[in-house]
Amino acid sequence: MYKRIIILGGGGTGKSTLANRISLHTGYPAYHLDNILLNSDWSIKDKSEWEEISKQFLLKDTGIVDGNYSASLPNRLSWADLIIYINIPTRVQLWRIFTRNIKIRAGVDKRHGFPEGSKEKLSFKFISWVYHWNSSHRSKMFSLLESIKDKKVLIIKEPMKLDLEKLFE
Repeated sequence: MYKRIIILGGGGTGKSTLANRISLHTGYPAYHLDNILLNSDWSIKDKSEWEEISKQFLLKDTGIVDGNYSASLPNRLSWADLIIYINIPTRVQLWRIFTRNIKIRAGVDKRHGFPEGSKEKLSFKFISWVYHWNSSHRSKMFSLLESIKDKKVLIIKEPMKLDLEKLFE
């Protein structure tokens, strides 16, 4: 059974939601990199600070880590025994971030995996990053994932349909 899981994918793909689902199913702690590596004003913590924080959860025997953060990706890939990449179209990613933003601002939903006290914001920079993710990052991720031979790699299109019973039997 898998004990150390990382979840990758562009913004709005459902990484944090899937991490929380797997956490509920397995009882493993979920570590959301946005929550760990960002301050409540969305600025990135000092690199030495988040490297130290990352070391703490990478010493654990079980856990689910969601987020990309390429600087710490090699350490997470070494740690993981299951890597899940969520591959969805850009239009779906954009739809999800816009609807998520509206729901959060309306008080109907909350942002999973973000620092306590952070305000939801939808910046041009973030929208642009999401818009360009598949064209600029996806092929690099696929190349990286194809090179991994000693771990289970799943590329999924619908995270809510991932059969956790079957995956963790």
